Amino acid sequence: MKVGFVGAGKVGCSLYNYFVRNKIAVTCCYTRTKAAGKSAQIRYVTSLDAAVAESDVLFLTVPDDAISTAWEHVKSYPIQGKLICHCSGSLSATVFCGIEETGAYGYSVHPMFPFKSTETAYDDLAKAVFSIEGNEERIDAIMELLSMCPNRIVKLKSNDKTKYHAASVFASNLVVGLMNQATGLLKECGFSDKAALAALEPLAVANMKNIFDVGACEALTGPVERHDVETVKEHLRALDQEKKATYITVTREIIRLAEVRHPGRSYEDMKQVLEGVE
Repeated sequence: MKVGFVGAGKVGCSLYNYFVRNKIAVTCCYTRTKAAGKSAQIRYVTSLDAAVAESDVLFLTVPDDAISTAWEHVKSYPIQGKLICHCSGSLSATVFCGIEETGAYGYSVHPMFPFKSTETAYDDLAKAVFSIEGNEERIDAIMELLSMCPNRIVKLKSNDKTKYHAASVFASNLVVGLMNQATGLLKECGFSDKAALAALEPLAVANMKNIFDVGACEALTGPVERHDVETVKEHLRALDQEKKATYITVTREIIRLAEVRHPGRSYEDMKQVLEGVE
């Protein structure tokens, strides 16, 4: 099957190049502007008609809030039998309103990966999981297409898509927020931005590696795990209201982990400390 793209942003260009590297037949990338990118191997077209006509599978790689609009343009063409995909982590294939009447088949195909540029490194993207959700009638065809890539492929239910995307946000975007608060605290201690990040990097990277090596429960260290109530009290006294709220919320979660790891130890006094602050 031949694959085309609608949208020449970070996801569209990265997947275009990635598919080419994995011997998937790619036709073109539709963009409204001629100077869309610098990649020599991408064939850009400014005719949506050409992109639709040449492709058996069409990826709408536009921002989430533009998917419905892009779909309204695509559905006006003859697309019977074609597979229409978007790459949103939060939206399901139901965003393709009225697709049954067109004779096409709709899917969400989401690479669980943070795209920073239009030229994502092949080796990095090869480690990402691809989740697929949509019309069961042709879903095997999409899975077969993606099987040409080395990625793991997971089939999702439509009603699980929101929780799946929330999990992605917890593991990526919310971590960025936590690191920003940690950096802010070090800056209050006199660190520069650069020095703060340099100090936190070995701690954060080693901690993430431990999580993926042994799991979150066994990787847990720090004052909660060792039941150091006084240190937690000191932290709470030192933090402003915004950071204190974050600290309390996350500490409640790791108390649950600590209780699993140390079933004979009571953490009720630490829980009471958190309740008493609010």
